[in-house]
Amino acid sequence: IHLPETMLARMVHNYYEGSLVRVVARDSTSIKAREKACNKKKDVKKTKYKRGRPRKGVLRIPKENKRVSKQLKQSPGKSLSQLDKECGWGCKENSQGKVQYTKGYKLHFDVTENGIPVSSCVTGANVHDSQVAIVLEKITERRITHLYSMADSAYDFPEHRLYITGNGRVPVIDLNNRRSPNKKELGPLEKEQYKARTVVERANSHLKDNLLPKALYIKGYRKVNFVLQTGVLCLAALK
Repeated sequence: IHLPETMLARMVHNYYEGSLVRVVARDSTSIKAREKACNKKKDVKKTKYKRGRPRKGVLRIPKENKRVSKQLKQSPGKSLSQLDKECGWGCKENSQGKVQYTKGYKLHFDVTENGIPVSSCVTGANVHDSQVAIVLEKITERRITHLYSMADSAYDFPEHRLYITGNGRVPVIDLNNRRSPNKKELGPLEKEQYKARTVVERANSHLKDNLLPKALYIKGYRKVNFVLQTGVLCLAALK
């Protein structure tokens, strides 16, 4: 089952051995599945609390330690083992600001500026992109030496930036203002560098249009993971 990922690691290592990669772009893509989800559609809706002190008798769930904070000290394998891998409902805002729901899985992967996949993993669609960011960064740094890590605003959180800068690389990540009244923007140089991130979107399109089946008729994480990872391996070979 893990054969495609092992072959991808060897291919990337042999191709880039001793060389320096300028850019690694990170993203995920949703994969629809025809099986029962491990959660309900209503579970993925965010619970919004009004600002200020709660009413009398209203209990708020205390925040637990962030999973991403624990991932800083964990191995990639252990971090992945703690993520949901079964088919699930997930939601994401599109470019028009509308929420789209998907039942299935998510394929997360890193590609170089030439569109060559470096690392990838599969989770349930209910896993947010930020939960896999540090894991992918750790796997990628073992296979290649790169200078810039690029991602969209879903990957903009302090722990991710801290890990990238702490290992001598530069994060070029779109800013997530999170309802802040004073919106921040990337600087002119970062905006120009951020244009290179479109390579991972083209890789997503190439993968889903040409190398993956139009519909998944198989069920279960092990089979789905094998099919998706084989598609990533074929994309790496083509590139």
